[in-house]
Amino acid sequence: MEKLESSFLSARYWPQLDGLRTVSIAIVLVSHMSDPHIWGFLNGSMGVTLFFVISGFLITSLLIREERRRGRVSIFQFYVRRAFRILPLYYIALSTAAVGVFVFGLGEGPVKFAERLPLLATFNGDLASGGSFVHSWSLGIEEKFYIVWPFLMFAIPLIRRHRLATASVLLVLASAASYCEGARYFGIYTAILAGCVLGLTMHTHRGFKMVSKLAHPGVAAALIPVAITAYILDPVLPGGAESGNAHVLFSFTVALLFPSFILATSPLTRLLSWKPVAFLGTRTYAIYLFHPFCIDVVSMAIPADQRNFGLAIVRLVLAAAMSFGVAEVLARTVEQPLILLGKRLTSTSRRTTAPYSVPANKA
Repeated sequence: MEKLESSFLSARYWPQLDGLRTVSIAIVLVSHMSDPHIWGFLNGSMGVTLFFVISGFLITSLLIREERRRGRVSIFQFYVRRAFRILPLYYIALSTAAVGVFVFGLGEGPVKFAERLPLLATFNGDLASGGSFVHSWSLGIEEKFYIVWPFLMFAIPLIRRHRLATASVLLVLASAASYCEGARYFGIYTAILAGCVLGLTMHTHRGFKMVSKLAHPGVAAALIPVAITAYILDPVLPGGAESGNAHVLFSFTVALLFPSFILATSPLTRLLSWKPVAFLGTRTYAIYLFHPFCIDVVSMAIPADQRNFGLAIVRLVLAAAMSFGVAEVLARTVEQPLILLGKRLTSTSRRTTAPYSVPANKA
């Protein structure tokens, strides 16, 4: 047990989590192809839920390990690194959407887009109505988490001493909110908080000892069918996908599966850790931002709402290839250089110690 815990704490990178990101973006991209007769069974919102759990776990792990390494967490440096990672690609994508609407007359029209633009420009797409660049809603959720979570859990002494208990209470409240009309917006944070609570638990000796038992193959064999069932039932439950009725179960199930992904070795974890699959996961942010534009371009040649399975496959392959191509170019020319710049700007006052960091996943 001590060896397993030591291996977990010293791990700098979990390729299988990037593999899960690949699964997440695949679900989202395919469900956005607008071919409901072919892909209507896919539920893109669950792909985002999966990504939220990953983000909550990784960000929390990153912060805990910085605190152990340095004795404290620099909230300002965290914000700087987040800004250099998140903002550049986001505003390039938003500018692309604006050009499409204002110059080429695409999307919802200039008037409505202009009304929504202040919310979109301030990462409040989750509060804006539907229309062009609507997929930014999930980034609005993430950014609010990035702003509040580090300060709440690592800068306020009273909460810092009881942060696992505090996070657990927040998780229960968010889960309950998912089922309450008028409070469902706060229920969206269930998935992120599930990842956060798992991260906090696994970084305590007692918690790790308890959670590591979930890495048993039998647990994964029991939980995976539950996750699949929640995924399938989500759109057909009362209130549909907007209700969040299945998202709570899916979020908890995915979080409980993480020990199997991180601590155990299985054919599934080997597949998720396979270099091509994990590599795609490192490009998910750019793919997520730009895949709607790529789908629109492909749709000019092959219309959406396909009933022909062959043409639907061609549409999907072209959109996926174009999305990855755009993401790869932007990763090399914009994303990675600016991430490195953000790290350099915040590294002057940081001690360089190898353990307790997870930089490669970049949360």
